[in-house]
Amino acid sequence: MSAASQELRDKARARFMAGLEAEAIAAELGIKAQRVAAWAAAGGWEARRRAWWSDPRGAAAALRQLLGRRVEELMALGELSPQDADHLAKIAAACSRLEREGFDLKAAAVEVGERLAALAGEEPDNEAQRSWLGRLLEKLFTRLESEAGA
Repeated sequence: MSAASQELRDKARARFMAGLEAEAIAAELGIKAQRVAAWAAAGGWEARRRAWWSDPRGAAAALRQLLGRRVEELMALGELSPQDADHLAKIAAACSRLEREGFDLKAAAVEVGERLAALAGEEPDNEAQRSWLGRLLEKLFTRLESEAGA
């Protein structure tokens, strides 16, 4: 496997571990969803992701990765205001606290969700971002509920 292909696979794996599905990863990286799905199946990514997300530290790391990617996107667009940066820093602090202390995953997810919702509410003209965030939070809370019941 070439270095470029390995780098692409590593990016796909990181996004998969952070909770994105094959279709979203493929769209973001400009490849076919079947390719991402094949990598995931061959590498046992789904089992690893379940194990990672069941551990509060893994979940915090995944949230921090998602947050980091979003911050990079906003910075690249020149759209990161000081107020936004403050909200994002508070979210990152909650993730770090979760990683260090391993406190209740649901409580941490609610705190992160509330802060993200507040941040999104300050961007009334950006429906696409609010919609994306809403879907992501809904998916996170659904996953937390299903894992709590398992």
